[in-house]
Amino acid sequence: MQGRHAPLLRLVTLSLLTAVVLIATMFLKLPTATGYIHLGDGIIFSVSLALGGLTGAVSGALGSFLADVLGGYPAWAPWTFVIKGIAGFITGKLGHTRVRNRQLLAMVLASLWVVFGYAVGTAFMYSPKAVWGEILGNLVQTGSGVIIGTVLTPVLESTFSHWNRKP
Repeated sequence: MQGRHAPLLRLVTLSLLTAVVLIATMFLKLPTATGYIHLGDGIIFSVSLALGGLTGAVSGALGSFLADVLGGYPAWAPWTFVIKGIAGFITGKLGHTRVRNRQLLAMVLASLWVVFGYAVGTAFMYSPKAVWGEILGNLVQTGSGVIIGTVLTPVLESTFSHWNRKP
């Protein structure tokens, strides 16, 4: 993307992607004992792989944070902001390439971070005894995110092929 409008186009795109994360997190979900399972991780993974770690981190952190605040889980919002932001950064930093095996590895590592981050949050906010129930839900959520990321990433890569890309 070049020209004098490039910064504005990037900001608008980032805002749009943040809104997509928010919608996929807030409205495509199933409640659990300590929160909910949603499809937002797949969007975060796809954005991170297609557009890089910074874009994935910002859209993932803000979109997920807003979903918690607006969806009735404000106590989780600070945890989510950090966990999803780092997950987006990990995914983009390690997987912003066209090598599919590397993209898959990046999503799996980010998924492990999400599971770990929410386990720590659950132990802190509820009890260490509640961690095991949270782990199962987060494994399902991030597992579906990896599947969505695998399918959606080529579409986003094609759509945003004009953005600067690493080899």
